[in-house]
Amino acid sequence: MSASDKKKQSARQVWNNQMFLWKLCFKTCPGYMIYFLYDGFRYQGIIFLEHVLGIRYVLHCAEFNEPFQKAFLVIGVILIVNMIQIVPDGFFIYKWSPTCKPRLYQALKEQMFKKAAQIDLSCYDDPKYYNDFVLAVAEAESSIDRFLNMCNLIMQAITVIFTTGVFYIVTDAAGIFFVLASLVFRFLVSKVLNKLNYDLRIKTNPLERKRNYVSRVFYLNDYAKELRLHQNIGDHLEKEFSEANDEIIKERKAISFRRSFLTFARNYVVGDFIMDGLYITYLVFQAAVLGTVAYSDAVVLFNRTGSLRRAMGNLADIFPQAQENSLYVEKIRAFLDYEPRMNIMEGRDVPEGNADLVLDHVSFRYSEDAEDTLKDISIRIKAGERVAIVGYNGAGKTTLIKLLMRLYDPTSGTISYHGTDIREFSPYDYRRRIGVVFQDFQMYGATLGENVVMDRAHSTDTAEKDKKIISALKKSGFESRLKSLPKGLDTPVTTEFEEEGINFSGGESQKIAISRAFYKDADMLIMDEPSSALDPIAEYELNKAMESAAEGKTVFYISHRLSTTRDADRILMLENGRIVEEGDHASLLELGGKYAQMWKVQAGRYEGA
Repeated sequence: MSASDKKKQSARQVWNNQMFLWKLCFKTCPGYMIYFLYDGFRYQGIIFLEHVLGIRYVLHCAEFNEPFQKAFLVIGVILIVNMIQIVPDGFFIYKWSPTCKPRLYQALKEQMFKKAAQIDLSCYDDPKYYNDFVLAVAEAESSIDRFLNMCNLIMQAITVIFTTGVFYIVTDAAGIFFVLASLVFRFLVSKVLNKLNYDLRIKTNPLERKRNYVSRVFYLNDYAKELRLHQNIGDHLEKEFSEANDEIIKERKAISFRRSFLTFARNYVVGDFIMDGLYITYLVFQAAVLGTVAYSDAVVLFNRTGSLRRAMGNLADIFPQAQENSLYVEKIRAFLDYEPRMNIMEGRDVPEGNADLVLDHVSFRYSEDAEDTLKDISIRIKAGERVAIVGYNGAGKTTLIKLLMRLYDPTSGTISYHGTDIREFSPYDYRRRIGVVFQDFQMYGATLGENVVMDRAHSTDTAEKDKKIISALKKSGFESRLKSLPKGLDTPVTTEFEEEGINFSGGESQKIAISRAFYKDADMLIMDEPSSALDPIAEYELNKAMESAAEGKTVFYISHRLSTTRDADRILMLENGRIVEEGDHASLLELGGKYAQMWKVQAGRYEGA
């Protein structure tokens, strides 16, 4: 591809990216966008009427001894027109804009939120993709703001150039050449300057993310206790913040001279030298020496030069600004256009009822250049079987569960359910059959009931839904705490947004998270360290609840606390991504292998070992 073709392609991309925003904005608020464009024309049209035609006529009356009544009449007409156009402008500023702009932001953010829920989990393991992802989300609203500002500037610039350009051609056509010279120079300088600013943003974006991370750690409630108990952590984070800040300053310093020079060239050469120097000298010569321009016209031309210069300067800046904005929009569109390797709605529906789950020579690695995290796993899990997966940290337990949930696909081998490779099923329908409690579960700024349901696709019958939520909370051991809450299921979780909210304890939060799995009434239950924040009595009660609630379901336990493994039908001992031992509690103790060693370390905590 030639350089000219690349340039055309670049211009086409810039245009397409701005049109993407225009279509989004116009579809969301068509009336607002039409008036928004009209507002740019209206604003500069009134200024031209007042500052050019009105002032010129008044000065002409004074210069050529015209009756004052004529000037007074023209001023009156302009005043009436100005008063009339102010009425819809007030409605636009105080009524339309405050409500429509948030809707524009929402329209774009909703698309991004929906896509974020669809992208492959592996995308989060790619630092480059994740950096672009964060940048796209961070720049979403700013991209719309920049686009709207450009639209307004374009309409204002076109209005000024057309009205004032006609006035120049009629009055002094040669003056247009001075304006065109400044326009070309400003365009070239602005293009280089905006590219420089964009490159700086790309380089500093990972550093900005690090600074923001440290800032969050210092103000979020989650870290407050540990920061006070472990001062060294705070000192280390402050050092990380300082180093990131120093790197940002270093990057800015590296281009500071070029930025300063380009800014000076753009403002001084275009403004002071060409227009305020050369053009004004030319204009005075035309009026005072040659007499080809009336003094009243010279005054208006001089007064209008600044407006025309700014308008053409803004127009010259538009394409570089559009290029800069396009670079951010390109990332937003790339994020929205990303086609997940795993389309959650694509595939067959899963047959009703529970069934065996078969892993056949399953291996998995997180990236092409990484070692296998799981290695040649082959096993059949019978429908309704309770399976405990144990092993030391890094053994591959959580990775195996992610494959069973089809958050990832195996690098090699197959996982079958109902005798069919799960890759043939719709991920949405397959995951609907799985209830899961992650070790790193989260509480959300919503009501208690909403934190249990976690899905819009539930019954619309409020009484039936509430009954089901309460039953799920009861099974998880949260019943007594629920009775103590004045607002019950409507209790706000966390105090971040509502003063009446409640920050539940770690154990209480874990019970709420566990109730999500009970509410879902799925064919398979996956419990990743389900009792890690529970006291022994609550853990015992949870295990009893699980016995009844999980009847007929396939249950997977991942736990370091082996109290949950004794009653499992089968125990899988993982080490370095392989199943090294398999059997029930008694048989593995009799084997005297790695599971038995792990049990002996913890045996003092349990009775009846």
